[in-house]
Amino acid sequence: RKNPEHLIPKVKASGALVKVGPNAPKIRFKSQSLVTIKLGESAKLSCEATGEPTPRITWISPQKDVMPASSDKFQIMDGGMLLVKKVTLSSEGIYTCLARNSAGDDVKNIKVEAEPQEPFINGVKGRSTTKVLGVSYQTAHLHCRVEGKPEPRVWWVTPYGLSLPAPYLGGPSLAEKPTFSVPNIEMLPIKPDGGELVLECSARGKPNPEFSWILPNGTLLMPGARLQRFTHYLGNGTLRISRPVPADKGVYRCLAKNVAGQAEKRYALEAGRKPVIRGSTGMFSSWNPTCIYISQGASG
Repeated sequence: RKNPEHLIPKVKASGALVKVGPNAPKIRFKSQSLVTIKLGESAKLSCEATGEPTPRITWISPQKDVMPASSDKFQIMDGGMLLVKKVTLSSEGIYTCLARNSAGDDVKNIKVEAEPQEPFINGVKGRSTTKVLGVSYQTAHLHCRVEGKPEPRVWWVTPYGLSLPAPYLGGPSLAEKPTFSVPNIEMLPIKPDGGELVLECSARGKPNPEFSWILPNGTLLMPGARLQRFTHYLGNGTLRISRPVPADKGVYRCLAKNVAGQAEKRYALEAGRKPVIRGSTGMFSSWNPTCIYISQGASG
């Protein structure tokens, strides 16, 4: 049997606005807590967050500074992703993503590490040679930008084999090649009484030069070294020969070196001869090239 229509309730449809309450932010994919990348490549750090109202994304650097939306080293992309451009050792550390709205906030930490890598200089791996044209009495800059992990130790070596720290700054006003007071060549007799013979090697230079002696047979005596009757005293470059004999005759060479170059003084010992003094234009000549190295910075 049919129910009477007047007994069936009638409902009128009407429009209604449903308002959802605020929800605190929630960052997705928090499992990304470590990112390893090669030096020179760019790292992408994700930070996707949901919430109502839409959360605002802020990135905090390893130095605890708020990061700008864009710079030469970083860029915050749409969706909150952080792009770390061309990673260097200084890029390593913990980056913090902060998602915040009126209902609260959420935090995600991501650590960036560079992979171990052998050193390379000025963007080139392996040994390389660069020619630099220098002008006399003008400053020359030799660049040595080094990258690698662990952080490489950098120093310069002059053509004379002297090591310089990096960065190094030198020049005509800061570095002076060693010089000897005239004469720089002397001929001395070997006395028959067998006393002590002292060969002086006092040179001036800036910085103070390092001294070494080369005996007639080619033996090298560094500062503080002693070989039988020959002693090279540390500091002043003096060479002492105890109880000299005629067999000790020959040319003794004193080398004075610093970062600006080197100079040489020679003693010719002969048995039974009177002392003879000669200048640099005498029978023995020395070649004293000047080469000043000035370098700045490195990454070296």
